[in-house]
Amino acid sequence: MFTEQREVIDESITKIRSGRITRRSFLERVMTAGLSSAAALSLLEACGGTTNSSAGNGPATNIVWQSENDSTTTYRDLASTFNQTVGKQKGIHITWTQGPSDTQAMLSKYNTLFRSRSSSIDIIALDIVYPAQFAAQQWTKPITESMWPASERQNYLQAPLKGCTFAGKLWAAPYRTGVGILYYRKDLVSSPPATYDDLVHISKDLAPAKTKYGYVWQGGQSEVLTCNFVEVLHGYGGAVLDPNDPTRVTINSPEAQQALSMMVSWVGTISPTAVTTYTEEPSRITWQNGNAAFMRNWPYAYPLGNNPASSKIANKFDIAPLPHGPHSPTGHSAIGGWNMAINTYSRYPEQAWEFIHYMLQPAAQKQGAIGAGWPVTLQSAYDDPDVLAKEPFFGKLKPILQTALPRPVSPKYVDISDVLQRSVHQALLKQETFVNILQATEAQLKPLVAQKP
Repeated sequence: MFTEQREVIDESITKIRSGRITRRSFLERVMTAGLSSAAALSLLEACGGTTNSSAGNGPATNIVWQSENDSTTTYRDLASTFNQTVGKQKGIHITWTQGPSDTQAMLSKYNTLFRSRSSSIDIIALDIVYPAQFAAQQWTKPITESMWPASERQNYLQAPLKGCTFAGKLWAAPYRTGVGILYYRKDLVSSPPATYDDLVHISKDLAPAKTKYGYVWQGGQSEVLTCNFVEVLHGYGGAVLDPNDPTRVTINSPEAQQALSMMVSWVGTISPTAVTTYTEEPSRITWQNGNAAFMRNWPYAYPLGNNPASSKIANKFDIAPLPHGPHSPTGHSAIGGWNMAINTYSRYPEQAWEFIHYMLQPAAQKQGAIGAGWPVTLQSAYDDPDVLAKEPFFGKLKPILQTALPRPVSPKYVDISDVLQRSVHQALLKQETFVNILQATEAQLKPLVAQKP
């Protein structure tokens, strides 16, 4: 929804409230602007366009929320429930719009939106790697302590909150998350490996004697390779940037040498040589066909792997935390996920926050978990009997999520990830020694993180 569409909707709202257009004309205009018939009818009611409108509280303020792409009806249903309950009481109506399925298309749309200082969208969806970038551009409003106190924030997973924090402020509220997981064949091993050394030893015992490969993961040059690398790096106690100073590069360290050396050693031994081309789906298909003992992937692969119609390993596997190095007590998964932020140019930031706060509450979090199977950010959802009845593996996800860490939090994340992808992939292909690659990576990252956004 761009500025012109928002202007059509706002003008139609003004006219229906003043009685200058008919209900039919209102519906025709807002549907032409891009609203579905259901959304148009809901907005009409909120604006006082029917005898059942507003429960006597006067016409509502219209807030436009663009989510990420939702292939279920969950977001639509959440907006509708809010409009019928809290929104009706507080005079707020949420108009939900579906975001594009392509993240790059979404970013292009946001770039146009903010550079024109448009208020056509009040609430935007942000992938976990973008809050720092948008904060540095002053495109989103901070979520202050008075809005969302620390006493409430402590009830949520800390890794997504860290991913939304930049320069000491929170710039988005984390609704749902994702996390790297170790999948293992419980018909082949009694317990998962705790360390990466264990992973190697067990894989060599199992492959090719009992399965084709030991371990499949995502070694293709893409964003998910960055996730794989930072997971192993964190497991060895290292980091790409100083967590307390995102302008300080720390990647050229003994921990990073150990991590990269370990990953390079997997290629062509416990992992297929072709793993250097794998993203999520090739890994999942190889695993699902019964050709690997272990796999690193996201939660989405769990229900697919347990579908007996398409999987050869249904009910033969389980999940566990990612392994760690010899001197670290635990592994650390990289987080994914989507967050809700307030457009800095919105005319209604208080009303926008009312809806975001609603989305953080147990009922809305539970609906996301049950209705869509999303790993949400409220910790208590992972102990909820109704959630566990629908998504049993959520109980096993909780400890993994509690030790997860974000990818490097920086306004320059996109450029940082591009450097990491190319450097790590070069190492996996054995085009250069990992020592030289880490030195070159450090040299490339230093001027990047020192630049002002």
